[in-house]
Amino acid sequence: MKRKRFFEFLSTIVVVIAWLSFTCLPAHALFGAGDVVFDPTMYASQLQQLQQETQTVLTEAQQLQYMIRNTTGGYAGVWQSSQSMLDELGGIIEQQGGLSYTLSNLQAQFQQQFPGYTVPSNPDQQEAKNIATTLNTLNGTLAAAQLQAQNFANEQAQLTGLEGMNKTAAGNLQAIQVGNEIALQQVQQIQMLRQLVVSMINAQNVAAANAVNRQGAEDASTQQWLGAGPTIPFSVAPTGGQ
Repeated sequence: MKRKRFFEFLSTIVVVIAWLSFTCLPAHALFGAGDVVFDPTMYASQLQQLQQETQTVLTEAQQLQYMIRNTTGGYAGVWQSSQSMLDELGGIIEQQGGLSYTLSNLQAQFQQQFPGYTVPSNPDQQEAKNIATTLNTLNGTLAAAQLQAQNFANEQAQLTGLEGMNKTAAGNLQAIQVGNEIALQQVQQIQMLRQLVVSMINAQNVAAANAVNRQGAEDASTQQWLGAGPTIPFSVAPTGGQ
């Protein structure tokens, strides 16, 4: 469409020049005799009309340039997905040996790790395992937060690039594309923030479950001991002479 408009402008210029060349030829006297007839009024009118046609062509050419500029893109595709980083952040807790929200069998693992109000068969071993899992979960959460903090420099470089593109946007389409790229960056930041919130909930729940499970195991052991009675019966000391 733009190319068609451009060729139409060129055709108009050619027609105007041809028309001017034809109409500006000097008129001769009747039957070719006598002096050349010169009408300055006609030439002035033709010159004014030519100026008007030229200005019209220039105006349309400028409008065409604006149309080309406003429909020229090139500022899209800067945004890059952080899905791989989000997956890595979610897997750090599991890699550290903690109880992570990324586990496919999370509920079964949670119930096995923290059985609640039951008497463990090996209380010391179960307590040590629960403490290790809780600490590993907290450690993994801290490592995930650290990895996010290490990505700040990369995010700042992306924002600086977007600012430069915003300053040099030549038309409407480029400006719109920069705005879309910024919006994608904002959505990505919200995803990263959600990941931190999920990790924090993960760590808090594991720590709370460990505390509740310890108290429940202690209460269950106490009730079992009280229900069964003392394991060593009281003995009566013998009296002298008997």
